[in-house]
Amino acid sequence: MRLILDARKIEDYGIGVYIQQVFSRLIEENFDDIRVIHLDGKKKLPIHPKKEILARAENYNPWEHIEIPWICRHFKNYYYFSPHYVFPLFIQQKLIVTVHDLIHFLFPQFFGPKLKIEGARFFLKQIRQRAVIIFAVSKQTAADLNNLFKIPLEKIKVIYNGLSEEFFNQPPRPSPLPFPYILYVGNWKPHKNLKTLLRAFAQLSRKYDNLKLVMVGVERSSSIMKEVKILGLENKCFMPGFLSSEDIIHYLDGALFFVFPSLYEGFGLPPLEAMARGRAVLSSPGGSLKEILGEAAIYFDPTSIEELVAKMELLLDEQTRQVYEKKGRERSRLFRWDKALASYLHFLQNLD
Repeated sequence: MRLILDARKIEDYGIGVYIQQVFSRLIEENFDDIRVIHLDGKKKLPIHPKKEILARAENYNPWEHIEIPWICRHFKNYYYFSPHYVFPLFIQQKLIVTVHDLIHFLFPQFFGPKLKIEGARFFLKQIRQRAVIIFAVSKQTAADLNNLFKIPLEKIKVIYNGLSEEFFNQPPRPSPLPFPYILYVGNWKPHKNLKTLLRAFAQLSRKYDNLKLVMVGVERSSSIMKEVKILGLENKCFMPGFLSSEDIIHYLDGALFFVFPSLYEGFGLPPLEAMARGRAVLSSPGGSLKEILGEAAIYFDPTSIEELVAKMELLLDEQTRQVYEKKGRERSRLFRWDKALASYLHFLQNLD
């Protein structure tokens, strides 16, 4: 088999992790040939320069539909592996794609212009017709593809993401902060439902005055700080910004527990990372979260502030936390990249 791997989104927060974990491992396998598309001047996978295909057009730039097919024109009888459902339309190679979630279609009110959503819909319809295989990162995503776009389930192969080994093998660290805190890791996109978290924490903090909320990956934008000020949380909500995996591990190790109020996730890596570090997890069941976290998390209705307050208070009890810390560690061990790679190799090697 011959593969072209599109690694242009390697610097993205979510798909970038997927590219580094899956594509870097595929490079090491015994395929007939592998070529990798990198953006000129950007981060790259470890591959011999002669195997690189350098591009200037980034994803979502209309120019990609011309440049990428042109620079790949000599690579006939190759499969083109896109880590996202938006791909260069005029490529001549057989198409392989990975779909991570379909949140744009399930919560369109959160994603701006209708034209953007219709553009995404166009690509999903193209994938239904053109892709020889579609990888989905959860059964939920596979079901969404089937329900929303009538893509046959037999064409979709579910392979769960894995956890980076550092979340398992780093020794425990002392807390980076001098106060007890609940931790969230993610961003401030509307479907992450952080206003509900802030409002619930504001109620909880009235009873537990020394308790803080730490939100990693959340920028201190004017809209966020306005909400924090309205709720009187200026001295109780700590936002250290975007952190490296090593620093995230540090914050996980110091947290009382981890909370994840998202309305929908195609997979949900942050709560699984928290479990790997031995933190109890309180989560919404949105999208694939209950599928991924199983019985190792405590769940709450993400539309109910009162229920979230009650469940957070439940996890302030040390004995309850210890029960879910143990369950979480055991659950997290099911999600390893080596296991995922074996599944990718099985399906890819059986395409020929």
